[in-house]
Amino acid sequence: MTVNEISITEGNLSELHNVYQRLQMDFPANELKDYKHFQKLLANEKYKLIWARQQEKIVGYALIYEFEHLPAIWLDYMAIDQQFRNAGYGSLFFHKITQSKRDGYIGTFVELEIPEEDPDSREQQIRRINFYERMGARRLNISYKLPTNDGGLPLYLYFRPSPHIHRLPKEQILAGIEEVFQFIHSDVIDKDTILNEISPSIEDEYFN
Repeated sequence: MTVNEISITEGNLSELHNVYQRLQMDFPANELKDYKHFQKLLANEKYKLIWARQQEKIVGYALIYEFEHLPAIWLDYMAIDQQFRNAGYGSLFFHKITQSKRDGYIGTFVELEIPEEDPDSREQQIRRINFYERMGARRLNISYKLPTNDGGLPLYLYFRPSPHIHRLPKEQILAGIEEVFQFIHSDVIDKDTILNEISPSIEDEYFN
């Protein structure tokens, strides 16, 4: 099995049932939208389903949001199928997604779980953090929360800058979060209240 044969293709709304089953296995229920909301998201061309394939086999998938007013993407979900994990596919998939973006692209935002006390959950959460840090992502020093209808769920917000980016102004961070809250989280009633809780903690971020 050679990792360099991976290809990425864009999925469509008709494949939502397939990917939704995978999402339910790969991510906590409190981090998922319901099926109808995913239908609404995928009906917009800015929210995309991306498949990773090795020949005809599906290796993994990602759901990304391409910002309207910011040259960046929001990696909403990404996972490699169980049988292909720990073989380098995740790294290759991540790089292929980010390298395919347009000129002027500044980087990728990704939400990550804060490690819990439970040993089983904690190990997986730390593994995911380590993966994105190896990919060059940096944790932003903000008090971030995922908007849900049960309140704000504290998460880490990471950013993987493009090689030419050494500073991420707070205005761009805030603009990105605001756009995601209005689009991806349009189903959350108190999203503006949660955004107002986050905003004061946002400052410029610097990357060496």
